[in-house]
Amino acid sequence: MTSSLSRRNVLQLSMGAAAISLLAACGGNTDSKPAGTGASAKDPVEIKVGYIADFNGAALMAVSDQEGYWATAGLKPKYIPFTNGPLAIQALGTDNVDVAYIGSGALWLPASGKAEIWAVNSVSNADRIIAQSEFKTLADLKGKKIGIATGTSGDQLFSLALAKEGLARADFEITPMDPPTIVAAFASGQIDGAALWYPLIDSAKKGKPDMVELFGNEDFIDQLTFPSTFVAGAGRAAKDKELATAFISVVKSANDYRKENLDTTIAVTAKFLKLKEEDMKAQASVAKLFTSKELEDLSSKGTIDTWLNALQEQFKAADKIPAVVDPKTFYDSELYASTKKA
Repeated sequence: MTSSLSRRNVLQLSMGAAAISLLAACGGNTDSKPAGTGASAKDPVEIKVGYIADFNGAALMAVSDQEGYWATAGLKPKYIPFTNGPLAIQALGTDNVDVAYIGSGALWLPASGKAEIWAVNSVSNADRIIAQSEFKTLADLKGKKIGIATGTSGDQLFSLALAKEGLARADFEITPMDPPTIVAAFASGQIDGAALWYPLIDSAKKGKPDMVELFGNEDFIDQLTFPSTFVAGAGRAAKDKELATAFISVVKSANDYRKENLDTTIAVTAKFLKLKEEDMKAQASVAKLFTSKELEDLSSKGTIDTWLNALQEQFKAADKIPAVVDPKTFYDSELYASTKKA
């Protein structure tokens, strides 16, 4: 899935004539239009894009393919699937991907300097703490086996649930697992509970249709917002600003298309992932979507920084990061707000 790939100079602008050619293609103004855009752009630049195979993680990729936003921005995507955000960020560190989608549970890695956010995607309501039918409360699961994918949004939700119930991880038999393994273990009854998210929960329900949901994101909406994002390696935008603005321009265009054409986006994403439209529709129902203008405003007004600070406080309490840092160190809100759509 993350096999070694030969790295290409994605911008092809390190010196001389290449840089002059790019400026000419953009009308000589890199602030008004992303690098590589326009009908005169030649030789699309390959960008390796990591995604997760669900609506949140793949919809903008599917839309960008259908609407030609990649070509408009002078980019040619190579898609690489991941099962969770920490694995995607690990691949960023080995140059196997250039930019990747992650859920909120993996945002402790950008906060600790392992990556930087290029764009916010949506706010999730997909995470749940689930249990076998005989367990009605989290306390009922004390001493029982709980499957958790470490560092994910499900893990994050589990921490919130523990704090609310006055419980500790030591009260349970926590078993670190990758998400597909959690589904199989829960469906076969090998574990008693899990911290997971839709659409994987739909798969778990097929084996255990009477399972119960103990907690979800909405139970903590006043405490924490769960944004999913697109991230790149730490410091990448400073070195490859043209790539960053080109990618952001694609995401913005696809984002607005998704917001305005949700039914079509669901169909396109289902085709992209080779899944059923009804599954995509269910997944879309647990995502809060924004227009790019709304995300620009949320970025400029510092609202997204507030989200990231609240997440960091939780990450610190869970010993994932040593201290809360200024969100501006890993999210350049000005870059997002100033980038034009493809």
